[in-house]
Amino acid sequence: MKSIKAVFPIFVLFLLISLLIFFFSQNPLTGGLQFITLPIQRFMFIASSPSTSTTSVQQLQEENSQLRQQLAQIQEIKSDDAALHDQFQTTTPAPQKLLPVDVVGLQQNSLILGKGQDDNVKVGDVVVFKNNLIGTVGRTTPRLSLVVLLSDQSTSFTADTTKTAAEGIVKSENGGIVTLDNVILSDKLEKNDIVVTKGDQNVQGQGYPPQLVVGKIVSVDKQASSLFQSAKIQSLVNISDLRMVFVITQ
Repeated sequence: MKSIKAVFPIFVLFLLISLLIFFFSQNPLTGGLQFITLPIQRFMFIASSPSTSTTSVQQLQEENSQLRQQLAQIQEIKSDDAALHDQFQTTTPAPQKLLPVDVVGLQQNSLILGKGQDDNVKVGDVVVFKNNLIGTVGRTTPRLSLVVLLSDQSTSFTADTTKTAAEGIVKSENGGIVTLDNVILSDKLEKNDIVVTKGDQNVQGQGYPPQLVVGKIVSVDKQASSLFQSAKIQSLVNISDLRMVFVITQ
């Protein structure tokens, strides 16, 4: 009985050693430990890979560029829609006679439009933005038109003021300064009064329709020794900001 008790601890020791050998023979680094550490290893590999990181950055940059282009297109469409809505809410001139045209170029005293003879745009057609007079079509090609602005020296038409009903002739002189000239001294000209077209149309409907806004008076030149008085006019529209205008068709 004593011999069995003496042998038992040795048996237990060998059993433990056998279990330990069996356990390590299963390679714990590829077993349970690897299961825990594998996600971390994968993350570190991806983060430390130069090619993968560079590719991801390039993809993000391309996506951002595409999104910016799409946003710009959406903003452009919104601006065009707003311009169309505002224009066709204006009663002067009549909406059914208006042709919306994109501005494709700006030169001294002239605009270049993206429509021409093929779109029924003709020389002499009046160009407006809302109820503001921009100019007239001076030259056309099948697909383009050149608009002569009011600042051009060829400008000449009758107009009057909305507040005092003073009548004169709109001209351009001295480097593109637009004036209301040939106003008799008995008429009253006031600063900030609005100048509008009086209406210079023939029986075919060619010419300037009435009540188009030319601009506002910014200064008055009246001298007792002169036969007439005049006033400088400033347009209510910044020509360089125009993206779309409207041609009054016949």
